[in-house]
Amino acid sequence: MHTTRHARAAFPAARLRHIALGAMALVAATQAHAQAQTQAQPQADNTEAAADNVVVVKGFRESLNNALNIKKNSDGIIDIIKAEDVSKFPDANLAESMQRVPGVSVAQGDGGEGKQITVRGLNAGFTRVRINGIEGTTATGASDINGSTNRGRAFDFSVFSAELFNSLAVRKTSEAGVEEGSLGATVDLRTARPFDFKGRTASIGAQGLYNTISKKTEPRLTALYSNRWDTPIGKVGALVSLAYAKRNAIEEGYEAVDIVAASVNGGFCSPLGAATQYPLNNAVKGIDARNCGFGVPRSGDLGVYNTVMGRRDDFGGTVANPVAGSGSFHPRIPRYRRSQTEYERAGITSTLQWRPDRATELNLDVMGGRYSNKRYDNYIQAISFGRDMVENGKGQTSIVDARFDDNGRWTYGKFNGVDIRSEALVDVYTTLFRQGVLSARRDITERLAVDLMLGVSDSRLNNPQRTTVQIDAPNVDGFSWEDSSSGVPRLDFGMDVSNPNNFSFGPQGADGTVHGNFVGRYLRTANRLKTSSANVSYQLTDNLTLRSGLSARRNRWFNYEVPSGGIPTKGLPPGVSLASLTRQLTGFGSGLGGNPPSSWAAVDMDKFLAVYNVECHCADIPLSEYVLANQVKRQVDEKIDALYLSGDFKVDAWGLPLRGNLGVRGAETKTVAMQLIRDPAGQLVPRVVEHSYRDWLPAFNVTATLPKDLLVRFSAGKTLSRAEYVDLSPSASINLTGQSVSIGNPTLDPIRANTVDLQAEWYYAKNAMISAGFFHKDIKTFIQRTNELMTYAETGLSNAYLTSTGCSITGGTPVCQIQPDTQVSVSQMVNTKGGPLDGFEFNWQTPFSFLPGAWSNFGALANYTHVKSKITYITRVDNPRTPANEQLTEQANFIGLSPDAYNLTIYYEDKKFSARVSATHRSSFIRDVLRNANGSDHSFAVPSTRVGLSISYNVSPQLRLSFEAQNLTDEPLRYGKDTERDDTLLYGKSGRSYVLGANYKF
Repeated sequence: MHTTRHARAAFPAARLRHIALGAMALVAATQAHAQAQTQAQPQADNTEAAADNVVVVKGFRESLNNALNIKKNSDGIIDIIKAEDVSKFPDANLAESMQRVPGVSVAQGDGGEGKQITVRGLNAGFTRVRINGIEGTTATGASDINGSTNRGRAFDFSVFSAELFNSLAVRKTSEAGVEEGSLGATVDLRTARPFDFKGRTASIGAQGLYNTISKKTEPRLTALYSNRWDTPIGKVGALVSLAYAKRNAIEEGYEAVDIVAASVNGGFCSPLGAATQYPLNNAVKGIDARNCGFGVPRSGDLGVYNTVMGRRDDFGGTVANPVAGSGSFHPRIPRYRRSQTEYERAGITSTLQWRPDRATELNLDVMGGRYSNKRYDNYIQAISFGRDMVENGKGQTSIVDARFDDNGRWTYGKFNGVDIRSEALVDVYTTLFRQGVLSARRDITERLAVDLMLGVSDSRLNNPQRTTVQIDAPNVDGFSWEDSSSGVPRLDFGMDVSNPNNFSFGPQGADGTVHGNFVGRYLRTANRLKTSSANVSYQLTDNLTLRSGLSARRNRWFNYEVPSGGIPTKGLPPGVSLASLTRQLTGFGSGLGGNPPSSWAAVDMDKFLAVYNVECHCADIPLSEYVLANQVKRQVDEKIDALYLSGDFKVDAWGLPLRGNLGVRGAETKTVAMQLIRDPAGQLVPRVVEHSYRDWLPAFNVTATLPKDLLVRFSAGKTLSRAEYVDLSPSASINLTGQSVSIGNPTLDPIRANTVDLQAEWYYAKNAMISAGFFHKDIKTFIQRTNELMTYAETGLSNAYLTSTGCSITGGTPVCQIQPDTQVSVSQMVNTKGGPLDGFEFNWQTPFSFLPGAWSNFGALANYTHVKSKITYITRVDNPRTPANEQLTEQANFIGLSPDAYNLTIYYEDKKFSARVSATHRSSFIRDVLRNANGSDHSFAVPSTRVGLSISYNVSPQLRLSFEAQNLTDEPLRYGKDTERDDTLLYGKSGRSYVLGANYKF
């Protein structure tokens, strides 16, 4: 992988200072508390110390100890977080709690909150999440730059509050008895159950969250009630827990939308004296030798223009004769953004447990979650750089000044004839999650046991409104941008953007000038997963237990989308001005730098829709109607039947106690994929494709117990990760003019891999552990999009598509543009060659109980993961300088893989006081392999380090007060494009958050 030459260093001085200040605050607070404690209770402390020199603490440290014991006694490689560990970390949700696990990194969503996870470098699509024993999926919306709507298998953790769960486990190695489908890890989440508690337990909690950018305080509430009873029919328990959070999160920053060459969209307006005139004369548009449009003179600087257009790029050898300007790259739509998301997150869990006798247990776990979000995005931007001359865009923009650095980055540009746009977007969506799991276990004899499970998980994302309204100020002089990888790019719009009278909204001019736009969309995505399983275990001997089981999974994914909108053909009502339909977006960018405008005229969506209701989807507002001909409707039904046989063993070999398991899992997968596609007559008809495959997946885990509590673990197995639902959809579209075909691939096979893990764990002291391990994944196949040259006949599509316009493919006239033997460019997802993934993992957990006095209450958690991979990406089909139809490739890291990641937590805890400071770091990672098709190799995220602080005090055995600080260093989110130039694609900040709370136990 290329390295990012201008990415920020992992440890700049300012960040180190913030981390140091957090640690100093922790030490100062704990020291002050320890001194007060010593002064108040000197005799009691001395007595305790004399007793056994052991400090007994319940809470965070106890949860760490419990998790460590589970890890120690497991057969595979697994990491655990127990209840208090989850609820007490300074995190907004489960994803951010999980980044404390070695090898787990978090992908940030809107507002800076954790959304998805990567495990050992493999992104969220490779990780399966089970809740109370059955797989679940959740999908949410997002801004386009943060991945847009989740339509895949990835689990969005932002749907749930961490307080709803009792424990989570990250299984990094496979077992025959654990469902297949994960190449990264299987994450097991479990909600609390009444038999987890000794008796009646009740608690309530309330928190207030304040953010430095939104400057608002929002509530987080939790409650739990659990009880158990001895009855004539046995032991019965019931539990219910609730969690509610409301947040107003704001993210501010810059977006380029994309980075494109100066030659894109035809190029810029050529100045007087240029060797070649562009655009060419056009009387309708007012273009002649001195003007690029009506009122738009050719005002560019000839020398600067030649410097820009004189740069050429053959895009890695894919272009034989590069065009002028192909080597100068600029932001497609440079803009400032304020994204304000208002969400409500509510969840409930309830459990009934029944133990009629010691040999029998029944559990009914029910869970529901609702995540409602209303996101407001406002942009002030220069739209010309992303427009062609149909809309009087880039060709009317003159280059006044330009500067480049030594790496080819276009660092500064000044322009005339730029269209300025103010854009508003309202995105309203709700994710509703429901799950029910019925499980039972029966010890038939002392050696024979049976367990059964039946569960249903249902997740629905409903996005009824995604409305965008744009108002324009055409042909503004004096716009400039200045880009630097060290901060937010600076934009000067050359006009008073706060004056709404400088903008317009209405029909496109006769000369092509655009005066605004509007866009709408409706979306619905649903995932329903049914799981039933039966397992039996038989203890053949004291050292061998046989296990076998059957499972049936039925998964259904559904996605429906339909668009609306366009350039308005109807103006605002008479007497209505934009001044009455806009508001001032104020206070922007105080922490960004770059001197952005502090305010601009932003569309007030409520006022605008009251006058010009583009959401009516009716004939009264032309183009607001849904375009049903362009709808997307697709569905994948997945049937997975599996069985397994394994054995748990304990043996002594060469004087070493060995324990582990050995088994094999067989899984048969059948899919039926459907999508509406346009037939040759232009009608939407369903295309249905069936596919099936079968896998045998062996798994072996063994742990050797060496002297002095040293454990050595070895695991090997075969795993798979199934293709994304979207990629399995049998879509089909043909571009006759461009002679290209885009098709889905419902016959994709899964990504398969052979895995090996070797890890040593030394439990060198009470509640302390240090471990190091290596892991290797030989990924046999990968799934990626390719553009391949083949004849139309080889695509398998009907020839009727070619002749639908009345042309001939049999020698008649007129001749069709594409014949069956014509070579076309086919874009589709295919199974390609994979590659190895190797890594090293280090983990250390220790209480400082060996220190004297209050210092013994300190402890530390630290882990580090290094991963490298060599996936072969198909970059392009042909190179004009080499033999025809040559397939070229590139080796690079997995998308989403950070080669280096670490987590560090320093904590203090005694009977009353607890404090922690945590730092989490992940290095740069690739967001997309761009294959140099348009002059850029990769888009990527730069390194990031986030720091959090948590402090709590037990006022009494019932009442606990807490304070949390999140993102103490105000870490920005930055994406770049092309590792050589390091152009800024996104730069955003979400601010620091502070949480003050109280929890009361009855």
